[in-house]
Amino acid sequence: MTAFIARQVLSEYKSIGDQLRFTRLQKGFSLEEVSSKLKVRLEYLRALEDEDYALLPGGIYGKIFLKKYINFLGLDYKNIIKNFVKERKIYLSDADDVFSKKVIKRSKLIIFPKVFRNILIILAIITCVLYLGIYLKKITAAPSLAIIEPASNQVQKELSVDVRGETEPESEVAINGQTVLIDKRGMFWQTIVLKKGVNIIVVKAKKKYSREQTVTRQILVE
Repeated sequence: MTAFIARQVLSEYKSIGDQLRFTRLQKGFSLEEVSSKLKVRLEYLRALEDEDYALLPGGIYGKIFLKKYINFLGLDYKNIIKNFVKERKIYLSDADDVFSKKVIKRSKLIIFPKVFRNILIILAIITCVLYLGIYLKKITAAPSLAIIEPASNQVQKELSVDVRGETEPESEVAINGQTVLIDKRGMFWQTIVLKKGVNIIVVKAKKKYSREQTVTRQILVE
């Protein structure tokens, strides 16, 4: 049984619910007729007249139903809402204000974990792609190759020259098309026979799946 609550008179009627009920009866409408015309459930209209706001849906829907009902009856919406706010402050606390509460669906409560999970998945995919890209770039990149001697555009009288250089370990090195051995540090050495005039020495280094690195030396034998 609901306890009786004394309400302060806000206008010529005792409350908002009384105004709604009085005007409806004055216009000769039943609650069923109003429900049919407004497409609002009967229990919601009855809750508005009885001021049993706990029976109304949460969020803004209760206020929307109230506005539709007020407009249907031809009442002053702004004035009633103003009085409604005053009335609510008289006998309801903010915690009891159904109209101020928002109904959050269960699916909305898990949207952030889903978004967070999706972000983690995307970041993991991006990380894998970047790692794979770096790995592929590393194994396909041409190895470093440095020729220690001879110097570029060297002029000499001897008919031979020592070619010394350094590359990355596990690379294959060829001088003028002939493969030479390299040590564990990537160092290599080879004596090349020259001829009178201009001699071109081409040194190439390549790993198993990499591109080829090429360094050229030009030697003039007088």
